[in-house]
Amino acid sequence: MQKNVDTRGLGYALIIASGTFVLDQWLKSALFANETLMNGSWLLSLIRFTDHRNFGISFNIPIPLWLIITISITALIWALHNLFQSNATHHITRDIFLSIFIGGILGNLFDRITLHFVRDWLLLWNRSAVNFADGAILIGLIGFLFHKPGLTKDPT
Repeated sequence: MQKNVDTRGLGYALIIASGTFVLDQWLKSALFANETLMNGSWLLSLIRFTDHRNFGISFNIPIPLWLIITISITALIWALHNLFQSNATHHITRDIFLSIFIGGILGNLFDRITLHFVRDWLLLWNRSAVNFADGAILIGLIGFLFHKPGLTKDPT
């Protein structure tokens, strides 16, 4: 039996993914344009702004740019496949998590293609520099993996 794809649900997913991407790009642009803000710190210097260029993959692991882009595109295809599959089975929560994940992937992929690095702006414990897209990828992936089916769309 063929399952119908809910185009309205995919429209919402597109809005969430686009919103995540746009917010990531806006934050990067706004923060890097404000030097005085970038020199501040929060929470007893455990979290502070930074201007970090990540030429590697997660945790600055150095691998070639073409391989990072290939991994990103593969993750994007995997997420889109799961989004269409999830959308056909009417799982709202999975759609939301996948959309957030897709928006995060697109945010960092855009940086990699246009700048050849990712702009990270939040330094955690003076060790790891991250950005909004990294958080979206993490939350989206964890939410998707630990999602328990239950909240579904009305298939009518």
